[in-house]
Amino acid sequence: MRAPEPMYATVGATIPAGPGWTFEQKYDGMRVIALVSSRDVRLVTRNGRDKSTQFPEIVDALRALARRLRRPIILDGEVVAIRRGAPAPFQALQSRMQLEDSEHIVEKSSREPASLVVFDILQDGRANLMREPWRARREHLERVVEPGVDPRILSSESSPNGPRMIARARRRAWEGVIAKQVDAVYVPGARSTAWLKLKLQHRAEFVVGGYTEPRRSRQHIGALLLGYFDAAGHLCYVGHMGGGFNRTSLAEMLERLEPLERRTSPFFEQFPTNEPSHWVRPTVVVEVKFAEWTADGKLRQPIFLGVRDDKNAREVHKERESIQQWAAEAPAMATREPSAVKSADSGRRRGTKRRLTIAATNARGPAGPVIRQLVEIESAGGDGLLEFGRGKSLHVSSLGKPFFPETGITKGDLMRYYALVAPFLLPIIKDRPLILRRYPNGIAGSSFFQQNAGDNVPDGVRTARVKTGQGEPADRIIGGDLITLLYIVQIGTIAVHTWQSRIQSAGFADTTTIDLDPGEDVPFSAVVTLARDIKSDLDELELNAGIKTSGSSGLHIVLPLPAKTTFDDAARIAQRIAERIAESRPRQATIERRLDKRPAGSIYVDAQQNSEGKSVVAAYSVREREKAPVSAPLDWSDLRSTLRIDSFTLKTMPERVQRVGDLWGVALKRRNSKRAIERVLRGA
Repeated sequence: MRAPEPMYATVGATIPAGPGWTFEQKYDGMRVIALVSSRDVRLVTRNGRDKSTQFPEIVDALRALARRLRRPIILDGEVVAIRRGAPAPFQALQSRMQLEDSEHIVEKSSREPASLVVFDILQDGRANLMREPWRARREHLERVVEPGVDPRILSSESSPNGPRMIARARRRAWEGVIAKQVDAVYVPGARSTAWLKLKLQHRAEFVVGGYTEPRRSRQHIGALLLGYFDAAGHLCYVGHMGGGFNRTSLAEMLERLEPLERRTSPFFEQFPTNEPSHWVRPTVVVEVKFAEWTADGKLRQPIFLGVRDDKNAREVHKERESIQQWAAEAPAMATREPSAVKSADSGRRRGTKRRLTIAATNARGPAGPVIRQLVEIESAGGDGLLEFGRGKSLHVSSLGKPFFPETGITKGDLMRYYALVAPFLLPIIKDRPLILRRYPNGIAGSSFFQQNAGDNVPDGVRTARVKTGQGEPADRIIGGDLITLLYIVQIGTIAVHTWQSRIQSAGFADTTTIDLDPGEDVPFSAVVTLARDIKSDLDELELNAGIKTSGSSGLHIVLPLPAKTTFDDAARIAQRIAERIAESRPRQATIERRLDKRPAGSIYVDAQQNSEGKSVVAAYSVREREKAPVSAPLDWSDLRSTLRIDSFTLKTMPERVQRVGDLWGVALKRRNSKRAIERVLRGA
């Protein structure tokens, strides 16, 4: 059999309405025409390459299908990577598309399986179905590719409800949706308006015309120089791209481009570059995700997704805008779900929610580009280079590693959470030495403390030489910027613990903390009641304080102190308040440190964490416990009997901070007066 050319979709600018349309997911994989018989299977790409060698599991499944049918068939579909039983992003397919070694192919097919999502049937036996309307072809396809037979062959889901499908695509961060006229015939090689590509993300193919040399710690390649061919055949420059790579993909790209080097630029126009440039023959096609087109026709924030050796460079043109404005309306956080497909596992829609992740296209604010890169790196295998701009970068790895096994929360999820809350967290930890407790394999593995910065701290991560009390000065990691925050997560830190002083005045405390720590038999509602009573005492003493959950079982009350408060005074203030509470409420509160001497049902009012060099967990920090609880800032009005401490987790906090804002910054903005502090110290 000879492979017909596929039928192509035209970019649509509006969502078609009316009963004559159906809507399907735009799958994120490699388009193929599958020529299937019991003896031979070929998976032919749009540029005529046969990829059957790279995907033996799909070939075996299609050959078995032909044996059951006892006749050859021709199918149109998309090869997609499969993770957790659902189609995965294109990057997950990258490692398999160019493999040639049979041993590696077999290994990859078992570790990173792929499936063929079939959305059309062109021939069945001797019957040519391309002249039939889509509706008839679809009915025929559903008889041939039956659900519940083989998970390596899936049939695409189709729905007549366009707005509902678009809404689903937004929730699940699909690239887009394909709209098809149900009465349209299949026209090989045509780019037809009977099929419309409705894109929710700015994603497109571009041609590599050159690359710049790397700088600082980056290796192999600085950035790719990208373009597209216009109607006259000129290669038009659209910008340079350095994001989305890891060390392996940078090395592979250099290996691919070096043999293509030429002396002159292939681009139609001249343009400046920041680093020395190497020009190449424009034959390599890459897929790119970007934020938008700029007014001068360049890409803003382009991210590398992968090489497209299934597409010819000369066919890469600039696409018109589609319905990307729908994506801009999506909320900042998204719970990603698997794509809905009919599969052999169930024969019905898969709708099980998977772990929380932050959709790259929906991440807003100053950390948005970093969040998008983290999504792409984890999707591509979890190892890559994060670019922060201004020459700053950080190598991250193992982003897919479960850090909280019971909930499936990964190292990548933790990094994205911290990037999202960074506008609130970074001011809290700015200029403060950090004390690390590292969990390289997540909370189920062993852990160890790290006080000093250690060796081999990457460029851009802030350190400073700090002296503690009578101890020797030591290099410590200092909080305050995003690259440093994500670096400590990269090396296995989960909770952010800081000093209660800043390096500019390391010998003076700017806060003091009281920890309400209930015994095992004490309900959280009792802690809430005690905290409300303490608020009355603080008001009487004319003291301002913030309150937050500890991230464990209790509450933290934190008092901002006047400038130049010594650690001795900070500890005495907290202790005086704790003693006052225990004396006035002996049945509820105790300052007894020994567990066996505490009254039954009492809450330990702990004021012992306020000496120089000791640390407290920062507001917005995740704690090292299952379900990833967070030390969540509260408003004093939140202290009601219905308050649940398990309501504040890595998964729930992003929505909360969007709704209530930065409660901690407001609570600690006003320092307590020296007069009020002295009154407490005098015992008044």
